[in-house]
Amino acid sequence: MKYCVQALNSANFASLNIFLYIGAAYLLVQIWQWIQFLRYKAVSQNKPSEWPYISVWVAARNEEENIEACLNSLIAMDYPKEKLQIIVGNDQSTDETKNIASKIAEQNPQLLIIDVVDHPELKAKARVMAQIDKHAQGDFYLVTDADVIVKPSWAKEMIMQLSEEIGVASGTTMVQAEGFWGSMQSIDWAYFMGLLNVISYSGIPATAVGNNMIVRKKAYWETGGYGAIRFSITEDYKLYSEVCAKGWKWKNIMNPKVLAYSLPTKGFISLLHQRKRWLSGGKALPWYWWVLFGIFGLYYFIIPALLLTQPLAALVLLMAKFGLQYLHIYRIYSLLGEPQPRLIQHLQYEFYLFILTISTAVFFLIPVKTIWKGRAY
Repeated sequence: MKYCVQALNSANFASLNIFLYIGAAYLLVQIWQWIQFLRYKAVSQNKPSEWPYISVWVAARNEEENIEACLNSLIAMDYPKEKLQIIVGNDQSTDETKNIASKIAEQNPQLLIIDVVDHPELKAKARVMAQIDKHAQGDFYLVTDADVIVKPSWAKEMIMQLSEEIGVASGTTMVQAEGFWGSMQSIDWAYFMGLLNVISYSGIPATAVGNNMIVRKKAYWETGGYGAIRFSITEDYKLYSEVCAKGWKWKNIMNPKVLAYSLPTKGFISLLHQRKRWLSGGKALPWYWWVLFGIFGLYYFIIPALLLTQPLAALVLLMAKFGLQYLHIYRIYSLLGEPQPRLIQHLQYEFYLFILTISTAVFFLIPVKTIWKGRAY
């Protein structure tokens, strides 16, 4: 009996040590992030002697509430109108999306509306992109979503961020902060965008963000385009990885001129489906991404156990993590020129992140299909 108790105590001690190691690993990752943040500079290339012809791709399915604001922001860009083409892929919308876009197109000849049809192999947004690309005439393709609003400087700055060897790049997107739900998603997107940027800035391949992306025409067609790329529900990462596989370099950009604004996801279940889609599509990500996911995810599982067994150690981890996270978010909002979240919002975000991380992990393991734009995959 004595040996059994000793063995049990040893096992418990080993488990607690593992918990502390995971917590320490989480803090080390955050410290590494902070070092990269301090080094980060988004440097533009020289302004071209002549602006190239560009095509902006917009996938739209049942976006009657958002499409007008999106298209108006694209039309209002300070890019030469004679060098601008905007293509909306109407993905079998059952609402007024097409009618609203068509009325705007009547006054803006640079805007083209196409109807997306079924494809035997492609689905979701990749199917829309594979049909838009047949109409694209630009030397660069800029991609965004119908629920996104861009700044007037968006297209020019994206072009100026590309040196000759870069085939694909993405800017920064934030959620428009309206109310508690919007502000939490806004901070969450900013925090994720910051992580994405510092990883990229360190020279480690990351991914592109499909609602704020640019791809060089030559690089795009070297992959064969979306029609030749194996389907993935995260089509942005798939294109990014295929372009990089062809030897092109990549870039992630964090500055106010390429900042775009997206709308918050409506409802907690919809948010879980979004996260499940990202994780499902991210199965092809390199191993080090999954190590990061594991460290970030496990942290929220070990903290409750540490609070019950080693409360002092847990409190130290919580305070250190909160402090570093606060600095990260402050730095990101400073780089983007956005108003800083209030302290109470930082505290709320900590609880939000705890609930969302645990729920996402559980939801990801549940054998239910991912819902995207009203369709199951």
